[in-house]
Amino acid sequence: MDRFQYYAGNIVTLTFGALSINDVLAAVVTLLFYEAVSAAFYRSPTRPLRLWMANFFKAGLTAALLADAVKLGG
Repeated sequence: MDRFQYYAGNIVTLTFGALSINDVLAAVVTLLFYEAVSAAFYRSPTRPLRLWMANFFKAGLTAALLADAVKLGG
């Protein structure tokens, strides 16, 4: 499961970053996904497996985006 998050992060950065179209839209969608998962996860009194998996996906996607930022900026 760990590789899927990095793959999704690479998809976001490579497709939108290379084409330079809809960069703002990709950032907004990613941010809305991040905030929605965080709100659902931390407000839920009982956390079912799907919320745990969504939170792990969110963390992996964020790590992948940060890794790509370091690769491109360094």
